[in-house]
Amino acid sequence: MRVLVIGLDGACMDLIEHWANEGKLPTFKKLMSEGAYGKLESIIPTLSIPAWNCLTTGKNPGKIGCFSFLQKAYKSYDFHVYSAMVKKERNVWDILSDYGKKVFVFNPINILSAYRINGWMVAGCLCPSEERLTYPKGLKKELYEMGYENDIGDFKTVMTLTDKQFYKKNREITEKYFNIVRNFFLKKDWDFGFFVINELDRLQHRFWNKKSIILKLYQNIDTKLSKILSELDDETTVIVVSDHGFRANKRIFLINEWLMRKGYLKVKEMTVSEKAVKIILYILRRPLLLKMLRPMMRRSYLLQRLHYTLFQTIGRIPIIWEETRAFSSPLGAIYINMRNREPRGIVAEEEYEKLREEIIEELRKISVKAHKGEELYCGEYMKLSPDIVIEIDENTTALSSRLGYGKIFLEGEGGNHCRENGIFFAYGPDIKNKKINAKIYDIAPTILHMFGIPIPKEMDGRVLEEIFVPKSSKRVSSFLSEKERIRKKVRMLTYRRGRK
Repeated sequence: MRVLVIGLDGACMDLIEHWANEGKLPTFKKLMSEGAYGKLESIIPTLSIPAWNCLTTGKNPGKIGCFSFLQKAYKSYDFHVYSAMVKKERNVWDILSDYGKKVFVFNPINILSAYRINGWMVAGCLCPSEERLTYPKGLKKELYEMGYENDIGDFKTVMTLTDKQFYKKNREITEKYFNIVRNFFLKKDWDFGFFVINELDRLQHRFWNKKSIILKLYQNIDTKLSKILSELDDETTVIVVSDHGFRANKRIFLINEWLMRKGYLKVKEMTVSEKAVKIILYILRRPLLLKMLRPMMRRSYLLQRLHYTLFQTIGRIPIIWEETRAFSSPLGAIYINMRNREPRGIVAEEEYEKLREEIIEELRKISVKAHKGEELYCGEYMKLSPDIVIEIDENTTALSSRLGYGKIFLEGEGGNHCRENGIFFAYGPDIKNKKINAKIYDIAPTILHMFGIPIPKEMDGRVLEEIFVPKSSKRVSSFLSEKERIRKKVRMLTYRRGRK
């Protein structure tokens, strides 16, 4: 038995189901007619990181310490990449490796650096160095010989490409990645495969309102899925998932603007750099202006200055901490400036809960949903959790921490993430035809169940037992017995010695 997981970042079940029923996506229609499928509910905040992290671990952010790609360091006002503050979490392929399964992992955004597994790994688009791209290291040479190209993750590419060029480049990368999977990884000896395509997410952000373009994207994926299915044997189960869905980006909530107006946040007058950021962000939201400036932006010096101004200044709002009770992170969470926790905190411990409830109630009055961190998460990393987490929905479709617009809501453009309409498809010999609803935490335990591997008790998801035909139900224990733990340790030691 083998399992292949295909991740389609940002794929939207509403679109797929509609177009499949119209006959425009025949492969997805086949998966719907012969396998299990349904909407996959993502997490809050609905961001690719931590969504992919939660999908591949089966755990909530409080257990893995990942609440966003950038998050606030404990007892500090600094924001860092999440992985610098937590221990490495075990993904589903790590568990399978420990049980002797041969795996390949290709391009998941939550893998910043490739590491040793029982098989092959290629890091995602946020990988900081070519030296960390692959495991084993020799795999990198083979990849480039097959036409591999780094996925789009750099500022220069995003900013300087026209819409037409950006569309073409994403399509080219998708073509190359599917070819590498089909002609290289699928021809290896493997038990479990996991690869991610980012094209849908990127292009839906830009072209959501141009449904003819979006349809072409999904039809291209549909065709490539058909080729994958045709090359797999009858003993292979295919799972197709997304980290979140998509919807129109209608309204952006400016959190710090609101906090400032309500008296929770106090800031100094904007500096020249901060005013420049405001202008840049205005340009980025105006396609015609951006199109006019792109020829100049291709000049390296101007691009470097733009990069510095935007990314070195963003998140560094000149806050007067001694007069601030709450502030927002660069990616939208709210933190209380609490005494004895923050460097210059002013909110006493006995005032903390009352203040949180007050802010959440005031947000509710303007139709913005917000939650206390502990209402959403649990685990050993709760000290890194935001105090208040804002939920994006059909009313508030995006969040921003920027200041200086003189209003608390901006009109949005293009598309943005949606928590409710991600995708789940399962197709294979032991899968029944059934429409279901699943959560992002359910994927990892369901995969372990398929291999008959005990499910770690700390996983938050459930096994989607309703998708299996009765004869395949293994119903393994949800915890490891002492004998199983010893056997697992022996397998891990044997595996590691064998790889040295």
